[in-house]
Amino acid sequence: MNLFNIERTFQLKKERGWDTLYVAVDLHGTLVKPYHDKIEFYDYAPDVISWFNNRPDFKVILWTSSHPKEIAEFLKLAEEFCLRFDFVNENPLEKNRGFACFDQKFYFNILLDDKAGFVGETDWPLIISELKRIGEWKA
Repeated sequence: MNLFNIERTFQLKKERGWDTLYVAVDLHGTLVKPYHDKIEFYDYAPDVISWFNNRPDFKVILWTSSHPKEIAEFLKLAEEFCLRFDFVNENPLEKNRGFACFDQKFYFNILLDDKAGFVGETDWPLIISELKRIGEWKA
């Protein structure tokens, strides 16, 4: 199973000794329902983002094509839900190296995006189940 690359990401973290994992999360159709006149989270989405936020080894990147005004409105609402996004559409912590150039594509380990097959209505609880299955989600 390749449930959004979660199990493989944790395996690589252990094998390669990574300190930080990056999850890029799309906004409309993934984190919130695809309305543009209101913001409504999908069920369990805030729980998963909160779980990422509470892990010192995760950085959460908001990945969106929304306009700056929409982004600001969303980030204000996210704060009310105690959700934190470390970056928006960038990952300044990972720099170019001899084998990788991040000038036009920022680095992430996990991508949650409806354009990449994520289904907001059903996949948030699947992430929780997967994290439980691999022993990472401890309630």
